[in-house]
Amino acid sequence: MGDKERSAPLDDSAPSIGTEPPPDDEPQGRVSRAGHAPKPQRPPRRGTSGLLDNAIGNGAALIATWFNIPFVVLLVALGAIFGGIGGLVSGTIAGPGVVSRFDMVFSLVLPMPVSMSDLMPNVSFPAGGMVGGLIGTFKGGLKMLEFGVLLPYSSMWSQDPLLPLGATLGQIVSGLSIASVYVLYCRVVEAGRLRVTGARRPSRREAEFLEPIIARAAARMGLDRRPRLLMDDDREPNAYAGIHHIIVNRGLLEALRYDTEAISGVIAHEVAHYKHGDALGLAWNRGIAWPLYLLYELAHRWQASAVYWTVLLALVRVLLWSVIFTIRFLIMPLNSRHWRRSELRADAEAREAGYGPGLYTALTILGKNFDGARNGWDQSILATHPATELRLELLEEPGRTPTLEGGSTDVDHGPPASRILKD
Repeated sequence: MGDKERSAPLDDSAPSIGTEPPPDDEPQGRVSRAGHAPKPQRPPRRGTSGLLDNAIGNGAALIATWFNIPFVVLLVALGAIFGGIGGLVSGTIAGPGVVSRFDMVFSLVLPMPVSMSDLMPNVSFPAGGMVGGLIGTFKGGLKMLEFGVLLPYSSMWSQDPLLPLGATLGQIVSGLSIASVYVLYCRVVEAGRLRVTGARRPSRREAEFLEPIIARAAARMGLDRRPRLLMDDDREPNAYAGIHHIIVNRGLLEALRYDTEAISGVIAHEVAHYKHGDALGLAWNRGIAWPLYLLYELAHRWQASAVYWTVLLALVRVLLWSVIFTIRFLIMPLNSRHWRRSELRADAEAREAGYGPGLYTALTILGKNFDGARNGWDQSILATHPATELRLELLEEPGRTPTLEGGSTDVDHGPPASRILKD
């Protein structure tokens, strides 16, 4: 349910499921939205099929990383700055001298077949001032966009018409090859990476409580293999799915007061993520854009360590800002949109498997304390989860219209419903 499932590290194969446990403690309300028993599930979408779900996000990652989009962004910014300054002073007495000196600086910064005069339309020279600056900014950015995108391919075309095609195919193959290696790495080291980040094997009491819930949810969703259970002693109320594991925080059990139905709803949601290979899809996307994500991570680490080193901090921002811009304003927004749809899909599948009431209860409890206003780029555009209220709307049972202030959703959970005792 939390953001960790967007970065869950990854392992080998999961064990087979045995006979489904007796249904004496199954969650109630196992009906579809139409009021019928759920239809038999199709074979689970595991393996390479999960890699194709996020076509837009993967395409954006491939283009941004392997077709020099950060460099193009840098060129556009420089063109807009130089063009704007040139247009601003072009109508003044000092205009010609300033433009000529900026032309020399521009040629030193970008040794490319473009000059200051290329960045400014003729109309900006007599205009000058704010009008000239705006025209120069637009023309400079547009001109450098043209150079950044077309110049490499036009140069190759002039040598051999087949070179652009070969270069394009080579970049695509390189990106997909690195992504494949990264996915394999994530699958192999998942268990170790999860344990390094705090996960552990479940205790006997935890396994007796949670393993039957996972087995039952996996069986209802048509899986012949179930994910392995790992526990995390983190008190944040969270659970997330890796490629071969489901990780449950102790904080989730405590926040839900060990309510079997509510916890079963959350587990079913994570089993749906496991079924559709969402962690595998995340690894594939990260692998495609691995060089950019590596630079992005380094930029954040360097900025954190350079807080008291003004020069170093400024240098990092100047050199890597275009990488940060590309990740945050191109790759992440397109991928976040996909992950929000994946969350709704997991909710819908849990509901169809009969876990709707339990998941509704869990989201109601957790949403009251942890789901606040979404203001700003990170909390709105980059959010990986839909608003809780919209998820609750999807989970409403036919014929029931809960009131906005809570109504029947305020459940008295009573004493702990499992054999797990609080620490």
